[in-house]
Amino acid sequence: MPNGHSTTRSVPFLTSFSTGDRQSAELAFAEQEDRRGKARDARARQAEQLDERVHRQVHNLLGARKFAEVRHHIQAERLSFADLFQPPEGLKRDYDKQKKARKHKIDALLRTLGADRKKIKEIVRAADAKVEAALSPDTRNVAQGFNLQNNLSKWAKLSPLHKFPLPWGPVLPDDDPNDPHRWFLFRPPFFGFLFSEDFVTSDHFRANRLLFLHPPSGLVGNEATMDCDDADNWDLAHVIAEAQIAFAFTPPTTGLIEVLIDAQSTIGTHHVKIEDEWGFSDAWCNQSNYLMMNVLHPNVPEPSLALMSNMYKKSGGGDLTADEEHLTRGQHYFAQLFSSGPVSANQSVIITAVRGRWMSAAPTTWNCTAERTSNGSSVRWRFASHPEQPQARAGARSGPRCPSFEHHG
Repeated sequence: MPNGHSTTRSVPFLTSFSTGDRQSAELAFAEQEDRRGKARDARARQAEQLDERVHRQVHNLLGARKFAEVRHHIQAERLSFADLFQPPEGLKRDYDKQKKARKHKIDALLRTLGADRKKIKEIVRAADAKVEAALSPDTRNVAQGFNLQNNLSKWAKLSPLHKFPLPWGPVLPDDDPNDPHRWFLFRPPFFGFLFSEDFVTSDHFRANRLLFLHPPSGLVGNEATMDCDDADNWDLAHVIAEAQIAFAFTPPTTGLIEVLIDAQSTIGTHHVKIEDEWGFSDAWCNQSNYLMMNVLHPNVPEPSLALMSNMYKKSGGGDLTADEEHLTRGQHYFAQLFSSGPVSANQSVIITAVRGRWMSAAPTTWNCTAERTSNGSSVRWRFASHPEQPQARAGARSGPRCPSFEHHG
């Protein structure tokens, strides 16, 4: 099953690290890439096995002759359906009426052949549940994201730096400079970045991603899409898209690294469109938007995530269209994240933040061209704060109290 991964990174400050710290960061990056590759390959193998199982079970249920005959009639009907709307005669025809008539033709053919729809749906739905479990993100260690305006008191308690107004110019420290768990502030302009794409698709899906990344202004984002114009027996797609800024941090003490991210939402849309062409299809789509943080260190196996918005839609037959935007444009959101492993004191590391997108979709059908699916989502974040919101801050620290770094834009 088609799958792939690409990563681009630029961390110019890595040359200022000691040889040991630089090698540690490079090793961590290589190990994380290897783990991601193995996880992607495992998803692809599982999806391919399920695809083959569905095809074989449906083929055996119908028999070779009936299976081939249904496929032939559906393909022919799809071509003739397109011809109905060619001008000038097509301008007079009603699309919904013709679509309903097309479904009746295929339904009559299935009855003539004695095809058992109920058994076919049982096969497909059993496989669909398994692939949904395989492609859905593991949410056990995912933190909550917060709207800053509605959670000002919580934000103000997270760091003493949040007592100060916006960081235009110098920021007066409120922590003891000798405290190994004190907070550190990071804000634009940033000079490092990392973006990546990870996908698994069946033959009829197209996955794509448009990157929005301008580290000097703290702007990061992705527009990820998955489209299937001609679903076959059972199709699926899975995409993880990430865009992150990067910076260096040297923790004063050993322990986990805690990061507070303050990000301004500039857009966060979810879109799905499902068209059931023949009346016997199922489909689902899951789109999740995260604020994320990662530490490039061998002791840190994976990024830390905070869920900011999610859209899940499922069609048990019939058409479905949804356009949603859960985050308010221009408002600030924050996340409190901890590294998934400890870092030694005085060891320089690379920290990346801020955004990840996880999308999965499976328009399922027991035969050719049963479903058209279009999924897309566009999310962009900017590290920035409003002057009228003096609590808007971001930071980081490490150690038993988890010294963290502060982020701001």
